[in-house]
Amino acid sequence: MTDPVREFYLNARDYDLISGHGVAGDIAYFSRLAEKSRSVLELACGTGRVTWPMARAGARVTALDLVGEMLALAREKGGSESAAVQGRVRLLEADMRAFGLGKRFSLIVIPFRAFQHLLTVEEQMDCLACCRKHLTRQGRLVINLFDPNLRILAAHMQSGLPGPVTRVETRLDGDEKLIVWSSRTLSPEQQRMQDQWVVERFDAQGRSVSRRLHTLTLRWCYRFEMEHLFARCGFRVLSLEGGFDGQPFTHGQEQVWTLGLA
Repeated sequence: MTDPVREFYLNARDYDLISGHGVAGDIAYFSRLAEKSRSVLELACGTGRVTWPMARAGARVTALDLVGEMLALAREKGGSESAAVQGRVRLLEADMRAFGLGKRFSLIVIPFRAFQHLLTVEEQMDCLACCRKHLTRQGRLVINLFDPNLRILAAHMQSGLPGPVTRVETRLDGDEKLIVWSSRTLSPEQQRMQDQWVVERFDAQGRSVSRRLHTLTLRWCYRFEMEHLFARCGFRVLSLEGGFDGQPFTHGQEQVWTLGLA
């Protein structure tokens, strides 16, 4: 992953405020999968939003992330869990493109579009090769992507301008507040979108006390592009759903892939 990706996630608490909500229904979905699995490997676990619920469901979870600051916040969140749940979680700093743990898992998950941080085919293949080495023969790999909405992309590309600036205000403890401005630019030739956030914190008197700029690039992926990629990397598609409640795949929603070894 590129340095800007690492820099974005160094500010773990900003990340939680900007993107910590995840996708509707995903925590319950991954928890149900974990309940049926003895051992789970989670890639790009972030601050543990999905990790701890899977452990609560009874699974032993090994969770990897590239950025130590994200893992530190994940450990902090785990401090409120029972000793039994804490004992089922192992947090490791590692790159999803190149890791070796010396064991296999019955379930590997890559939630919340983290696979789309991989901006080249080579990076995608490296990640999938690692997944293949760590998956049991009857195991399952589950990957969540967003499906590109062609209507939105076309409107954006016709204008030739960055997307509209959005503003979200969040009240914090002690009458402080956080305002997040965001905008998006697209690179259709590379299938990439770059989001920019300005995160500004104000004290109780309304004075600005900090202001930070964050930039993050993701690559969008089409359905049949992914099918070819999975086949090339030694996987077979078991199912493709359009969300986390069993809904069929539809354009512009989620891609929830369940894969097995070919």
